[in-house]
Amino acid sequence: MIEVVSAGHEAKDLEIGPHFYLSQGIQDVIVFDPHTLLVLHIRPTGAARHVSPVQIDLACGWRCVV
Repeated sequence: MIEVVSAGHEAKDLEIGPHFYLSQGIQDVIVFDPHTLLVLHIRPTGAARHVSPVQIDLACGWRCVV
């Protein structure tokens, strides 16, 4: 799941959305803020912060560049 932070919806996109997606069984939640280039990669086991561009290996075996 990739979420792009929208102006005016920062709290939902950064705080509420990731927890909801994880609770639904999604293994990788990526949140990208185009204004700061911050990339959060959140998994059930923890989270990592990156700066775009970054290559991320997903639990399903795919790889994406954000």
